[in-house]
Amino acid sequence: MASALPSARCSWPSLPSWAADAGQFLSAAMFAVAANNVPTSLVDLFHGLQVAIMLALLTNILQFAWWKCKAKKGIPEGHWNRYGPCYLLMIATVLVMIQPTSMLVIGAYGSDDDSVNCDTGEKTNSHHGMNNFFFQGDDANYVVPNTTVGILIQVFGTYVGFIFMFTGVVWATNLHTKIARKWKAIRAAQQAMNASP
Repeated sequence: MASALPSARCSWPSLPSWAADAGQFLSAAMFAVAANNVPTSLVDLFHGLQVAIMLALLTNILQFAWWKCKAKKGIPEGHWNRYGPCYLLMIATVLVMIQPTSMLVIGAYGSDDDSVNCDTGEKTNSHHGMNNFFFQGDDANYVVPNTTVGILIQVFGTYVGFIFMFTGVVWATNLHTKIARKWKAIRAAQQAMNASP
């Protein structure tokens, strides 16, 4: 069946490659300048907010799954079959919270190099700070960790935690069976439509 609308072909003018590269460079430079001018107290505030918001979200997901699992009917007998998603989500909550909590602790206690006397504002060598086990070096604008411990926290804490969270939510909501059932219905309707003359 032909479309009633004429086929319009839009051709947007393209920028020369040097202009696109310059635009990317300028936007990256603006973000780098902005990131360097953020006060550390503001960074610490947002680390605290990140911990609070993440903990609230993760525990609410866990509560949702617990109520869904408690109300399930027609599942095989056994505690694990009913509450397994909740256990996965508990593990996910702990794993996902490792990274933001460690960033909050590092920000709160500082490092030995930047210990400052609160009364005078002078740097001291009091050694009451802690080593930054997440980032190494002076650049405060790292996006990914560059130490072994930081990489392990990122991979086995954050990434594995989110995989556990996704698996727990899918299991608790039976999303995999709902998608499979819908897929079968769509395929059956397509086959019936293709079979009819």
